[in-house]
Amino acid sequence: MPNGVRWVQIAIALTRIGAVLVPLSTLLSARELIAQLRASSTQFLIGVEEFRGHRYLDDLAAALELGDLSGTLRCTELPSLRHVWTADQVPSGSSGSFVEAVTATVTPSDTMVIMFTSGSSGPPKGVMHSHGGALGAVRAGLASRCIDADTRLYLPMPFFWVGGLASGVLSALVAGATLITEQIPRPESTLRLLERERVTLFRGWPDQAEALARHPDRARVDLSALRPGSLEALLPPEQRSEPGSRATLFGMTEAFGPYCGYPADTEMPRSAWGSCGQPFPGMEVRITDPDSGQVLAAGSIGMIEIRGPHVLRGICRRSRE
Repeated sequence: MPNGVRWVQIAIALTRIGAVLVPLSTLLSARELIAQLRASSTQFLIGVEEFRGHRYLDDLAAALELGDLSGTLRCTELPSLRHVWTADQVPSGSSGSFVEAVTATVTPSDTMVIMFTSGSSGPPKGVMHSHGGALGAVRAGLASRCIDADTRLYLPMPFFWVGGLASGVLSALVAGATLITEQIPRPESTLRLLERERVTLFRGWPDQAEALARHPDRARVDLSALRPGSLEALLPPEQRSEPGSRATLFGMTEAFGPYCGYPADTEMPRSAWGSCGQPFPGMEVRITDPDSGQVLAAGSIGMIEIRGPHVLRGICRRSRE
């Protein structure tokens, strides 16, 4: 499903009762979707029929050689999959007392989400995170990302990605902030959205911010609500920092988003310019020799290793090590 209120409603309802959320990319082909459904042992698939030219349910049915996806499924290629629904077909009607009783059984150590990596350096991996680890990672980064209850955050990153779920949906819920997003960002519509919703914090991709700043409509749009901590191309010159003086958040799916940074509205000490800031509370970072595993001295180039309560609990169908 693309970004939207319904995505959040369904995701939060599932995680509230202890079901495991498996966000899936809207860019997947039918065979890629099947591979991720199999790896994650997904039982219930919720999607839209079409988005950006993809006919997801039709393509999936064709790939599985099924006439349709209605009713209870029995498919040898996806033995765990039981039902496929569109967003408006999701059953509802459980009593409040039942929901509360099930919610009370959820613990911080329970698996909350399986997020697939992008696959930039190999096949996508299904990374498992617990409730405690995921929410702890979000809380640890709120101060560096300048998100609080007064924030009106614009984030175009897709919710199926850790940048959208952790830095967007869950950050807004944990901080009590307001989240603004859109299904398909376009410069002219995005600029009007930022103005209309009085967005205070613009986070996303630097190239998107630069494209918006260059757009002919920029001069006719009031973005005075934006505050430092936003991507700087959209800020007035007097609010911009010197190049390299502010940290670029650094993280990965296995750490449930950023695990190091620095307040986005604050210049780092000059000795740290050009860096990614400091590890967030609870996280440890070291640099090791990739061949020997020996810890290297400061200033050396090597492999980044991280440790802490917010790292993944495992990878689907992979051994612990």
